[in-house]
Amino acid sequence: MDAAIPRELASRIAATAAGIEGVRSAVVCSAEGDVLGAARSEEPSKDAALASFVAVRAEALPVDGDLRGMGKQLAGSTFSHMSIVGSSGESALYHLAPGAYLSVRIAPGRSAMTAGPLAALARRVSTMPESTMRSPQP
Repeated sequence: MDAAIPRELASRIAATAAGIEGVRSAVVCSAEGDVLGAARSEEPSKDAALASFVAVRAEALPVDGDLRGMGKQLAGSTFSHMSIVGSSGESALYHLAPGAYLSVRIAPGRSAMTAGPLAALARRVSTMPESTMRSPQP
């Protein structure tokens, strides 16, 4: 299966995201957990596997059932981004294109300052013409 985003573009997206003040690392991955691009990640494969696991489940939330009453609130919605907070900092996950995600690790207390630039980056990528998103056919 061709990647939704070419690896060269994915690497540039990851580098741009990692260059945002407060972002510790960035990984662009496929829905299958393949690393398409990474910047400053010590374990990009591990980060991509976790990101794809969470993203695929997040996309299934409005489809998969009741969720103790949340199903009705989520019905018909689509996944665009989410934040995860833990003791070692925060992570954010953005939908870039069908089957492609940006996962970033954010320093503690920096999520507010990174949210705008990261959302703008994800929005720019998601609105790119499809012809620039696909890998060239051999």
